[in-house]
Amino acid sequence: MGLFDRNYMRNSDFGCKQDGSGQNMLFTLIVINAAVYLFSISLPAIADNLALSSEGIRQMRIFQLVTAGFLHFNFWHFAINMWGLYLFGGLIAPHIGGKRFLWLYLIGAVSGNLLFLLLNWNSHVQLLGASGAVFAVLVGAALFEPDRRFIMFPLPLPVRTRTLAICYIILELMMLGRQDGVAHLAHLGGVLGGYLYLKILYGKALPWDPFRSKSRPGETPRRFRVNPGPTPDLSKGGPVGSQELDALLDKVSRHGINSLSEQELARLRQAREEMRGGRNQ
Repeated sequence: MGLFDRNYMRNSDFGCKQDGSGQNMLFTLIVINAAVYLFSISLPAIADNLALSSEGIRQMRIFQLVTAGFLHFNFWHFAINMWGLYLFGGLIAPHIGGKRFLWLYLIGAVSGNLLFLLLNWNSHVQLLGASGAVFAVLVGAALFEPDRRFIMFPLPLPVRTRTLAICYIILELMMLGRQDGVAHLAHLGGVLGGYLYLKILYGKALPWDPFRSKSRPGETPRRFRVNPGPTPDLSKGGPVGSQELDALLDKVSRHGINSLSEQELARLRQAREEMRGGRNQ
């Protein structure tokens, strides 16, 4: 069973139609990025012409605003961006569908490139990478799935998507002006472009909006339904089945590890030991 096959990784009903084309577009973008990366290794001279630079824009190579969002400096640059695109794109892509997810990626890339270019117009630095697009997708994941939890390596701390997005944005703001070879302005431009695009499309229907005013007195806050999943059957004992394990993990994802009773914790520990035993056979 894959990561996104579990109940707590399936998309909730936020009043917008679930569209399978979103996942298809996500994987298509990853494949395109991989193909462009291999192409850039084989033909670095041509790839150099596709990276963004103020000189290139002066020469009317406007396409660089887009093509730079598919280029990467090295393998690790490519791998980290694609991991982020897969992780956060898997949360939002099914909500908005393939076409809108493609536009989110492109708008994030272009807005990030534009912000960097405007504030570095006299620089001879070339800009390349999908980071602006990935930050736009991260913002989208926070807006649509704000309460999904991630484990932050190396500390085993579950962090909500919205908290993760806010922490990344604060970190990027703190890193502005540092000569570390990272285009932090492009990241922030992607955040801005992604937020504005989704805000224009969905407005008040967004499940979470950091700039939305609090509910007025007497006004009932809007709630969104989450598929509850099955309730664990703890009365049967014996080995922990896959359905029981899924139900326990769903409960942990929705309410945290402290929501489990002593019996449920015992069953979860038993499942862990059974999996360890299976790997040792």
